[in-house]
Amino acid sequence: MKIVLSLLLLLSFSAAATTQITSVELTQQIKTQGARAVITDLYKDGESEWLYVLTKIGSGEQNWLDVAALLAPGSDADSAESLATAAATAIPHNPAGVLSLLKGGALPFSTDNVCALPFYSIKEPEFNQYVVDAIQALYKVPNSKACIDTIVNAIGQSNGFAEDN
Repeated sequence: MKIVLSLLLLLSFSAAATTQITSVELTQQIKTQGARAVITDLYKDGESEWLYVLTKIGSGEQNWLDVAALLAPGSDADSAESLATAAATAIPHNPAGVLSLLKGGALPFSTDNVCALPFYSIKEPEFNQYVVDAIQALYKVPNSKACIDTIVNAIGQSNGFAEDN
């Protein structure tokens, strides 16, 4: 009996450890604790929770883009850059949602930060596909010219693709 109880207890702790936070839960935490405190908590334990949140934001789901907007005021240089990159990643999936983040122009969600291809660890084929997908998606939504122009200008000012960037 003790062995069964021990196994059940261990399994319940394992399940709790692998449960990921939802956008609703995170929104509530931001409202009660503040964005800066929530970001600090997400960075704990090897940043795995922070990376999970960035991945969700990058998926372009509107509820996660809304979380990004709530996190932005509490971001420091590192987390702001990560948020901008996650928003950029979301462009092909939800260009209208990302453009709505850019309307205020507040950092880190400015056209220059999000649309200027803020990627540091991406392979050339994925980068090329991203550019095509992002521009195609942006062409389908109104008021996307500034973002498209920024992408094109960033490509035009580059010195080529370097695998080790």
